[in-house]
Amino acid sequence: MAAFRVIVFLTLMALAVAFTPSTLVGFKPSGMTTTCNGPSMQLASPQIAKPKVDIGHQLGTTQPDAQGKAKTGTPKLAPKKKTQDDETPMYKVILLGDPEYEQSHVVTQITKVIPSVQKEEAIRIYVEAQMTGSSVIIVVTEEHAEHYVQQLKRQQIYAKMEKEKK
Repeated sequence: MAAFRVIVFLTLMALAVAFTPSTLVGFKPSGMTTTCNGPSMQLASPQIAKPKVDIGHQLGTTQPDAQGKAKTGTPKLAPKKKTQDDETPMYKVILLGDPEYEQSHVVTQITKVIPSVQKEEAIRIYVEAQMTGSSVIIVVTEEHAEHYVQQLKRQQIYAKMEKEKK
């Protein structure tokens, strides 16, 4: 360890001797000027960097047209991209009315099978189905609609599914 310290010390001493003011006579760093009072720093004005790649024009800026007149660029809206939700067909789960239903059984089973349906809404659906013959319970994807219809049939509640028209 002592040998390492000696080597570092000797290296630093050699550097100090090599760069004494007497060896730097005539050396002027860039941006330095000498005056009668000694060296002074000359600051350059800041420059805006220019991109190395052509980035084209920015939208909403003015640009001269072929006749030399300035015209304003208007942003072009990209066409709306279709999402999976836009393409997924939706299905209505429809409760069929039946005079042999008991309201309490139907309401309880609808709220159990379809968790997003509250008790008050299930009562409204039941009454509408009894009065008009059918009532839409929920609109969901095909897989969910099939599942809900099957689960209701297990409880002796008749429902069907129909593709929703857009």
